[in-house]
Amino acid sequence: MLRVALVLGLLTALANILGSALAVLQREPSRRFTAAALGLSGGFILAAALLEMLPESLSRGPSMPGYVAVGYLSLFLIEQFTNVHLHSLPEDEHLVPVPVAAGFASLVAFNVHDFIDGLAIGAGMIAKTDLGILIFLSVLLHEIPAGFVIAAIMRAAGWSRWSAMVAGGSLGVVTIIGIVLPFWAWELKPFFADVLLAFAAGNFIYVGATLLVPLSESGKSRWITLLVVLGFAIFYVSSRLVDSFF
Repeated sequence: MLRVALVLGLLTALANILGSALAVLQREPSRRFTAAALGLSGGFILAAALLEMLPESLSRGPSMPGYVAVGYLSLFLIEQFTNVHLHSLPEDEHLVPVPVAAGFASLVAFNVHDFIDGLAIGAGMIAKTDLGILIFLSVLLHEIPAGFVIAAIMRAAGWSRWSAMVAGGSLGVVTIIGIVLPFWAWELKPFFADVLLAFAAGNFIYVGATLLVPLSESGKSRWITLLVVLGFAIFYVSSRLVDSFF
């Protein structure tokens, strides 16, 4: 099971690198396209959190809601104290100069977030294989934008193209590390893996409801709003398909 999880982690790392390459090559998608992608992935991630991760976490014990809350608040605090809004894309086609300190804060914040993505995949795989795969799909949907944004920020902070690519690749590395941790925690005590799943559920609720869905509104189109609902629908169909195989 760990091997499967690591393969999934490698795929997310490749998505990060692809996004970073797009930023380095300055092939920025249109704002409407980006908003549509964020809305679709936001709906998918929120559905994963509410329909699968949260119920599974709550079934693990009465203390789990508290860990869900900690997961939500932790990402909120990271955003507020680093002043970094994860998954937001530059508004203009040209890079705007970013202070070096702000660039470093962004890199730390993105790495923390992707580490939690890895925790979610690993903890999900331990709970149920199909849940882990569904969480992986949720993560994969927003890793290309994440890689794009961090590489764009690093370039704006004065980093070289190669260094910006390395920054994007670091997100994939910490994701893989995050995947391994729940398996190690489960070996120590299964309760620890349950806590990590609940923590990740709170994190996913924040990413979907507080970050991605509101960011999709920048596209200023009702069709993009409907894509959030479509994201829910795609998750539901995906979950049924995954269930049929696992």
